[in-house]
Amino acid sequence: MCNKFIKVRNAVKRAAAVCLALTLCSCGSQAAGFTPKADIDREEYTYTETPEETTAETTPQPEETTEATTTTAPPETTTEVTTTEPPKPVGLQDGVLDGHRFGVTKFSHKVYSNTKVKKAFAKLDDICDDYGGTISFAYKNLSTGTIITYNADTQYDICSTVKAPFCKNLLAKRVDPKDEINISVIWDQDGGEVAKGGIGKTYTTKELIRLAITQSDNSAYYNLVNYYGYESFNKQCAQLGVSYNLGSSWIFNYGTANDLLKQYVDIYKYAAKTERGKWLVKLMTKTELESQITAALGDKYPVAHKYGSDWDQKCYHDCAICYADSPFVLIIMTSQEPETKESDKVFHKLAKQFDIINDQIVAE
Repeated sequence: MCNKFIKVRNAVKRAAAVCLALTLCSCGSQAAGFTPKADIDREEYTYTETPEETTAETTPQPEETTEATTTTAPPETTTEVTTTEPPKPVGLQDGVLDGHRFGVTKFSHKVYSNTKVKKAFAKLDDICDDYGGTISFAYKNLSTGTIITYNADTQYDICSTVKAPFCKNLLAKRVDPKDEINISVIWDQDGGEVAKGGIGKTYTTKELIRLAITQSDNSAYYNLVNYYGYESFNKQCAQLGVSYNLGSSWIFNYGTANDLLKQYVDIYKYAAKTERGKWLVKLMTKTELESQITAALGDKYPVAHKYGSDWDQKCYHDCAICYADSPFVLIIMTSQEPETKESDKVFHKLAKQFDIINDQIVAE
């Protein structure tokens, strides 16, 4: 009896010891809700809360099948590339050139669109009706020789439009651009850079040409004429068939749209074959006032120009070499208050129509 009791008691003790050991193991340093995290400075463990375990319902997954699945590929799609063919030349229709307020000579026998030419010509007629004798224009396509003119023999004070042809003549006669010129005259009421520098200041010829073209500096131009004279320029005018000239008491004069057309075509030709000419044209594309023809066409192609204005005589002009695919020269002369948004409008209107016309002309 006693032996059995002792055995049972010992068994119970052993079972209790096992339970205690198991309990101690489950309550060690890895207890649920605590994760050891060392704090390097204090060498302690800090508490971090572990996310609660979530038991998601197990969604039955479809059994895998070994049957082959036939996949139908989407039909092939072909992207149709459409290329726009350039317009084909067509013959100029009879009567297109007749009955207009302006004159047309040497117009191409072929155009890309008779309709566009007709519409542009109609718009030109409207502009001529609206402005009447207060405007003149002369256009020439430099590839075909086409000329369109209106009031082109009417005289105006040519103002500063003379500066580009005069500077072209200086460059063509091979003056030294490094010549030093002491300022000896100031144009009356001039507020330009040279006038501000005063009498006695020295500039090179190149500097004075740059100022005369890009800033339309009257005193810069005046000193170029005073230093080099005007005889060579007048000879050039006679050779081109230009009706005006310069003299000792006048460095500006009266001229026509036809006169300026001849001179700016001459600048274009000079620039096409000489580095000096290219430099001059480059100056003409970077002028301080570009609110006329350049404002209308300058985003489409380079426009080299020289404007002219006079408040006393109410003159406002622009002479432009337009480097379109088929280059052209456009001269616009007006009698109106200069350098205002309103006075710029006629330049924009005319330039846009001549751009359309120029695009339709076929070089033969």
